Amino acid sequence: MRMVVLAGAMVLVAACSNPDENSSEVVETTEVGEPVAAAEDTSLPGDFAETAWRITSEDGARYTTYLDRDGSYRDLRNGDLWQEGQWTFNATGDERLCFTPNEENGVERCWNPESMTDDMMDATGPQDRRIELQRVDYRLPDESSTEDE
Repeated sequence: MRMVVLAGAMVLVAACSNPDENSSEVVETTEVGEPVAAAEDTSLPGDFAETAWRITSEDGARYTTYLDRDGSYRDLRNGDLWQEGQWTFNATGDERLCFTPNEENGVERCWNPESMTDDMMDATGPQDRRIELQRVDYRLPDESSTEDE
């Protein structure tokens, strides 16, 4: 179960970094001047800080992982704090999102974010386990205890 949560976190990895506030959106139009729907950005985030990811386990429990800017993460199970620890992401190397729980003898687990479609991210983890994570709204630590499940 903890593997599922860790995957959710990385994935849990915050699939999108905060958009640049100074960027402007380009809207394409057809020959008759009707707007064309902009393509959804399906690229993986270069920075997972301040993102959150959710996964539902086989037993129906919902795990949400919040990736905080200071390198800590929080895993909630059905809205209750389940696990905390540290996370890292190497965007210029092997592109692995790794989680180390704070608990005694916490074992680091790493995931490889692979692709994004809309708000869903695929990742592969230990023993080639594949998961799909849903990007959800990031909340600060004091706000995550009021998460809507």
